[in-house]
Amino acid sequence: MPALVALAVTAWRYDAKPLWRDEVYTLATAERGWAVMLRGLCVTDAGLGPWYALMHPWVLLSRDEAWLRLPGAAATVLTAALAGSIAARLLRPGPRPGPRAGVPAGARTVAGVVAGSAFALMPVVVDHSQEARPYPVVLAAVTATAHGLLRDREDPRRRWLALWVAGSVLAAALHVITGAPAAAALLAVAFALPGRAGRRRVLLGALPAAAVTLAMLAVGFTQAPGRIADDFPLLQRTLGLWAAYAGGALAVLALVVLCAAGAAHLRRDPPVLLLVLAWAVAPVAALAASAAGGQLFATRYAGATAPALAVLAGAGAGALARRLGTGSARAGVAVLAAGALALGQAAHLVQTRQRPYVTDDVPSAVAVLTERARPGDAVVFLGNTTRPHVRYYLPADTPLDDALLARDTDVSVSIGGDDLPDDQRAAALAPHERVWLVGLVLDDPWEEVFASWVEPARAGRARTYDGDFGAVRVELWER
Repeated sequence: MPALVALAVTAWRYDAKPLWRDEVYTLATAERGWAVMLRGLCVTDAGLGPWYALMHPWVLLSRDEAWLRLPGAAATVLTAALAGSIAARLLRPGPRPGPRAGVPAGARTVAGVVAGSAFALMPVVVDHSQEARPYPVVLAAVTATAHGLLRDREDPRRRWLALWVAGSVLAAALHVITGAPAAAALLAVAFALPGRAGRRRVLLGALPAAAVTLAMLAVGFTQAPGRIADDFPLLQRTLGLWAAYAGGALAVLALVVLCAAGAAHLRRDPPVLLLVLAWAVAPVAALAASAAGGQLFATRYAGATAPALAVLAGAGAGALARRLGTGSARAGVAVLAAGALALGQAAHLVQTRQRPYVTDDVPSAVAVLTERARPGDAVVFLGNTTRPHVRYYLPADTPLDDALLARDTDVSVSIGGDDLPDDQRAAALAPHERVWLVGLVLDDPWEEVFASWVEPARAGRARTYDGDFGAVRVELWER
C-alpha cells in the first residue's frame, strides 16, 4: 500500500512540467565525456560529482524528460515501502526490534501504511520526486541504511550489513549536507547503543561511509561558495522548515500527534527511539550549521528528515490502533490517521502538481523565438544553464546565430559553453541587425550582472520586444 500511494502521487502529471534549470544541469553535466566532466567539476559543483557519474550511462540511453526523472521517481516509491516496513517492525512490545507475539498484525499494517503514505505526501517529497536530481535517491539510501541497521541489531546477517554499508556510502557520496549527516547519526547511535551486532561490526562497517564523507567535505570546501549573507535569518528559516514536512495546519496537527504517540511507544526501547530521533534531527542540524558557516541553505537539503518523521508517525498510528481490540476499529484508526494527513497535505500536492512549470517556462520562451526569429538574427545567452536549456527545446532549424559561442558545451569548461572574450563580443555582434537576449531573471539587473554580454548587444539598438516566462526573460534589440 505505501508503494502504491507513492506511485500514484509520483505518477500524477509526471511529465507535465518542462525541465527546470537544476535538471538541465544534471543532463548537461552527465552527458559529457568523462574527461570534460571532470574538468568542469574541478571548477564548480564537485560536491555532486558522484551523482553525475551515476547518471552518465543513464543519459546516454535517452535525453527524454520522463527517462531522466525515472531514478528519482523509483527511489521515492522504494523509500515509501522501506519507511512502511520500518514502522511496522518497530511496533512490538519487546525490547528488541521486530514483531512479537501478541502484537496484532493489523496494528503493524496500520503502522506501515500510515508511515509510507505520510512520507509520499510530505511537501519536500512531492516537490522533488519528479525531477532529475539526487535528492530522492539520497532519501532512499538513508532509509535503506536505517532499515539495514535495525535488522542487523535484531539479527546480524551479511545481507543487512551489506545493505546499511552500501546505503550509508551512497547517502554520503550523493549529498554531504543531507545524506551524510543522516547516515552518520544512524551509525553513531548504532555504535553507541548496539544490539546483537557488536560495536566492532558497526565501526568497521561505518569506515567506508566515513571516508567518503571526509572526501566529499574536502571537495566541497575547495569550492565553498559563501552564498549566505551576514544578515541571513538563520533561526527564522530553520524554524520555517516545518513547511517541508507539513503543507497545512491539519497536517501539522496530525504529524505532531502521531509522532508523539510513536515516541511514547518507542520509549520502551530507548536505543531505537534515539536512532529514529537522531535520524530526524541530523539533516536539519547540518543544514543550519552550513548556513551558520556562510555556505548553503535550501529546504530540499533537509529532506532526509522526512522518512524519519514518517516512520515515527507510522509507529504512532500503529500504537494507537494496537490499543483497540477489533479489526474494524484498527481499520478506522488507519483511515482517520491517513485521511487527516492526506487532507492536510492535499492542497500542497494539488498546487505543486498543477503548476505548469517549476521555475523556468523555457518552452514558452522558445515558442517566441521560433515564431519571431528571422534569418541573420543573433542570440546571446545569459546564465550558465541558459544555452543548454534553450537548446533542449529549440527546433534545430530556428534561424538564430549563437554569435558569441567560442567553444561548445561538449568541450567547454562550463556546461553553458565558453563565450568569446569580452573585447571580441562587440565585433561579433556588429553584423547583426537584431539581437535576442535570453537569460534568467535575477535580483540585480542584467546590465550589472552580465554587463560584458548585454552592452554590446544593446549598443546602437532599441528594445522592440520583452517578455518574462517564469524566471526566464527574452528581449529583442533591433538597430
